Amino acid sequence: MASFETDTTDDAGNARRGTIHTPHGDVQTPAFFPVVNFIGGPNEKSGGIWSRLRNHLFGEPEFQGAMFQAMSFLDFNITPESLENWRSKPIHNHFTDHKPVKPYHSQPENFTKPLFVDSGGFKLLNSDTFGDPPTEGGDDNEWAIYTNPESILDLQLDYGADIIATLDYPIPPNLNDEETTQRMEDSIDSAIRCLELLEDQSDPPAVYVAIHGHDYETINWYVGTFLDRATHIDKSFEGFAIGSLVPLRTNVEMLVDIVQGAKDAIPADRKNDLGLHLFGISGKFTALLTLLGADSFDSSSYMQAAQFKKFINREIGVSDEKFVRNPNASTHDLGDFGVDVDRTADARWVADWSKFTADQIPDDWGCQCPACEHLRRIGFEQLQVTMYDSESYDPDGKYMKSDFYALMSYHNFCVYQDEMNYVRELINDGDGKLLEYVAKMARNDVGNIKRALKRATVRDRELAQQLRERGYNRLTADQSDAEQERLDLDIPVDDQEISLEHTPEDFNILQRKDYQVGDERVLLVLPCSQTKPYSNSRTHRVVADATAEWSSKIHKVTVSGMYGPVPEQYESLSQIKSYEYVLTNAEKQRKQLVADRLVSYLEEYGSQFDAIVGYATSKTYRTIIEQAFSEYGNGVVLPKDPKMRALTEHFRATNLEELSEHLNDVLPSTPPQ
Repeated sequence: MASFETDTTDDAGNARRGTIHTPHGDVQTPAFFPVVNFIGGPNEKSGGIWSRLRNHLFGEPEFQGAMFQAMSFLDFNITPESLENWRSKPIHNHFTDHKPVKPYHSQPENFTKPLFVDSGGFKLLNSDTFGDPPTEGGDDNEWAIYTNPESILDLQLDYGADIIATLDYPIPPNLNDEETTQRMEDSIDSAIRCLELLEDQSDPPAVYVAIHGHDYETINWYVGTFLDRATHIDKSFEGFAIGSLVPLRTNVEMLVDIVQGAKDAIPADRKNDLGLHLFGISGKFTALLTLLGADSFDSSSYMQAAQFKKFINREIGVSDEKFVRNPNASTHDLGDFGVDVDRTADARWVADWSKFTADQIPDDWGCQCPACEHLRRIGFEQLQVTMYDSESYDPDGKYMKSDFYALMSYHNFCVYQDEMNYVRELINDGDGKLLEYVAKMARNDVGNIKRALKRATVRDRELAQQLRERGYNRLTADQSDAEQERLDLDIPVDDQEISLEHTPEDFNILQRKDYQVGDERVLLVLPCSQTKPYSNSRTHRVVADATAEWSSKIHKVTVSGMYGPVPEQYESLSQIKSYEYVLTNAEKQRKQLVADRLVSYLEEYGSQFDAIVGYATSKTYRTIIEQAFSEYGNGVVLPKDPKMRALTEHFRATNLEELSEHLNDVLPSTPPQ
């Protein structure tokens, strides 16, 4: 029977060891669930990097289970028929006695660990395709998936989930108050309905109720309100899972507020049997957040770093025997002292969590993780030749780039997992060992943990006292200014308010009577970005840098998944800056609307330009731009032959050079001023 229980606690802070009991075994907490994409194509060998990484993880002794995002199949070219096959039996069955990716690969281990399935709420955000079911006034769709608890729970159960998160309605940073409240109410209703549906299940999965909020008060209200409304439900649930954190993961002080808000709302008689999971968080912050009461984490950043050819380098090693310059704790504050660095394998609290690319592997790289041991057997030079000097395979044809991306991901997973194991050991040791570790990280200012730990002591005065007793006075907020700091806690991510109520009718360039093309000679069409205005985004900035020589001759138009073409001069309009929408391949009607608007724009204004150029590498937007250019009968989409249709290709130097060279061919250089 699924459950969560607390096994042991540490008197210092709110850290604890626990166990999540699931049908496929126990998970020891604190735990890290790596995000794993199980559906990368029509069969178990599909998925490129993912297919190889999965098999590494399945055979890894420290791998406790995987987080799977229920709607992640939308990132791949999966047909409704293929998805039906994937749903025909549990994921565990698909990956039992499955074949290796290549005939010369060893037989992979079976997937036997717990499967944690998220609801895919973010993918469903403002979806035109996956809306309300026909019985509730919505339209039928070929996937037979809808944004309601019944449909998403069926999907999770078909996958064979051991742990599920209830269907939630994510809250983007700075969503306006009215829509924020409505989405929280909808998420609570969804969670209640999910638990009601599971009451008749003979062996239901563990359930984590998805919750949201960007400050202490909101998340505290959310948890308390749900608990008040769930009193009539017989089906137990195993914990809460805090979502909408990915945009906030660099603001560790806000993460502190959110974790404290959730923990403080749980009644004392439920604290030991309710876990707390954090979506999208891993690495250097896990020790601090565990100290404050978080029990489990998940993240895909270990894979994302590898996709940019990056190894995560925690730089373990400072001798604990030399941790300060001869202080006397009775007369000095330990928070004032730095460390004398003596690289050993004994301590880790000055870990810098830096990254280096595969072409910069240090000569003395001594990582002993299974991935790096495997790479040593192959040869790091072979990795570099294949990754940087070949199209795909090494000269002998045995290893593809995907093999090395997977091994780098595996290394990054091992770094995160090793940190989680170490945190568990410190809790087992007790006597405030985890608090000491976090305090030392704070004293050395690892990842702004100093500010975050001090922030935690604003509300947790017992934690402040425990730090002072250990000589870390300056890592605490003084009682005299604690109330003022409490008032300053809620820092907005930015100034732009977000609304999820926008529709394509809120902006249509074809209906703007104030729009005119200037004397620019080239129309440059780019995909939109989550960052607004688009010109401030990293994707647009790298293009601006690559085309700076011709900036006065370029008329930039962004293809918005919400509105279609948006000329640069309109990027700061409220409806452009405040919408939040993710266009996927499954949104056929919206894709056609965007393409039709782009074709109409080209028919109206295209003849005013000497050249029409698109620069797009992600599949959805590239397809739309290619379709529009084809229907119009003019325009070239670059890069002409990307190695893959993915966002990572957008930043590839050779692709940006191809864009620059094309502009150089169609435009003379602008003379210096």
